[in-house]
Amino acid sequence: MESLHEIILRDRVDSAEAALSGPFVVRDANGRSSPDRLFECSLLAYPDAFGEKYTLPLSQARESVLRDGDDCSRKLLESSPARQNAESEIKRLRRILAGRPSATERTAPALVMWREGLTIVLAHPVPGAGNSLVVRVQVDAHPDVVAMRAERVEASNDILDRWRAMGYPRAPHSVWRCSPPNWIFGFHRFVVEISPNPQGFNEAMLIAHLGAGRLLVPHLDADTNDSDPMAMRASVMPSGWSYLRGDRTMGSGHADFPNGAPHPSLAVRVPDSDLFALCASMTWTASLRDAIWIRDRSDYRLFC
Repeated sequence: MESLHEIILRDRVDSAEAALSGPFVVRDANGRSSPDRLFECSLLAYPDAFGEKYTLPLSQARESVLRDGDDCSRKLLESSPARQNAESEIKRLRRILAGRPSATERTAPALVMWREGLTIVLAHPVPGAGNSLVVRVQVDAHPDVVAMRAERVEASNDILDRWRAMGYPRAPHSVWRCSPPNWIFGFHRFVVEISPNPQGFNEAMLIAHLGAGRLLVPHLDADTNDSDPMAMRASVMPSGWSYLRGDRTMGSGHADFPNGAPHPSLAVRVPDSDLFALCASMTWTASLRDAIWIRDRSDYRLFC
């Protein structure tokens, strides 16, 4: 069986709890938070259902959970329905995988700014988004996730100047602004999840099948303009957001329509950190904070 290193390199060439998360953030010797390592349970329950690219790493992660995982994660994975009874769930996950950002989008610019609230500047569209987004924010040092609405705004001259100053010759595709609570203001280590915000039933139907979310992780590195720490370059990463949740009012058959709420996610903890990082980078993280940890890894560029 291929080693983890071989899987990472092959993917690069081809395309390039004890307990669940508690109220305290554990940190390593360098002051960075430890990963939650939470991963979508259904991806591991049916590792051969999503294409050859995913089969081996998902199978290895499944074996890791069943062999070394905590009791809760093992029981959750073992109790998953048989594949023939999970086609609706598998279709939902395939739809999310199909909506992941392309390699071009993942390496394209994104900018987040702490000014007049939180401003988000993107080079690519958010699939299914109109003039508003649902935004969720989590800082590295706190377990709470804050949700809010962002409105699309025109790019000011100041934003355009900062965009160009960071080496981006083309104008941004869109600019969004939201108002997080004051206690979040100024944090550098945080993650932003953005997803389309439906304004009516027909739009909700469209988003349920064609919409997709994105994660943005700001980072301060050699490529960042340190003259303004409130304006930060951000990496675009995949999100497991999904609006599709079964409406069973028509009977007991498999449901295909949304009923107006995000689909609940069941996550298991993957014991092996490297294996978790590989699988989560190929798919998505079930914990927002884990995206920060993956972006901080020295081998993050191998996943792009």
